[in-house]
Amino acid sequence: MQGSDSFRLVVRRGPQPNQVYDLNKDIVTLGRDITNDIVINDPECSRHHLRITRGAGGFTLEDLGSTNGTFVNGQRLTGARPLRPGDMVGLGETVTLAYEMSAGAGAPASDAPGMTAPSAASQARPMSPPPYAPPSYAPQSPPPPSYGGYSPAPGQPAYNAPQPAVQPPAAGYDYDPYAVREEEPRNTTRLVLIGCGVASLLCCCGTIGGAFLIDQLCLWDRIPLMWDVLRALGYSVNCPV
Repeated sequence: MQGSDSFRLVVRRGPQPNQVYDLNKDIVTLGRDITNDIVINDPECSRHHLRITRGAGGFTLEDLGSTNGTFVNGQRLTGARPLRPGDMVGLGETVTLAYEMSAGAGAPASDAPGMTAPSAASQARPMSPPPYAPPSYAPQSPPPPSYGGYSPAPGQPAYNAPQPAVQPPAAGYDYDPYAVREEEPRNTTRLVLIGCGVASLLCCCGTIGGAFLIDQLCLWDRIPLMWDVLRALGYSVNCPV
């Protein structure tokens, strides 16, 4: 184990995701009880679940007889096992911890894998501006001709232009070609009165003519009701025998 390196456990799945626990002691205990160095408050975790011991090449993991077991990379732990960076430690079925190695605080950033420090020549060299490129302007086609505010569509001939609008009539001429003329209501009352008068006149003429005809033919006695009314009024009818 390098002196400038340190190890830690990171919660990947459990009650506090992304929680980091630094292994800064020679013996670190983990469990649900608050007397442990690392407390995991989860039902799958026993009160005293496991113990991590520092060795010459790193840390060694040992299960403390937990109820739900301790797993390393999916395999249940039966004895002490050395840990390697990248191992996944499972507590039961709901808690997963990642065993990782973090670089020391005093290590320079250029020592990290995949990172190289920039050279002094590249730092002192000024950046030259990009070459100037003149802007390009695309030629624009002239707009299509318009006919009385109407522009034909592309590919449409100009002879399909609409006809000019209807000019309004001269002043003093009250004519609206779009106005809807209302039909004057007919005087039906006068026609009804005329019909009633004609019917009444015809009835009167018919009544007078019928009475005159009955009187000339002496037919009063053949009308029982009318004959009784005339006798009661004292009207005498002299008809030839």
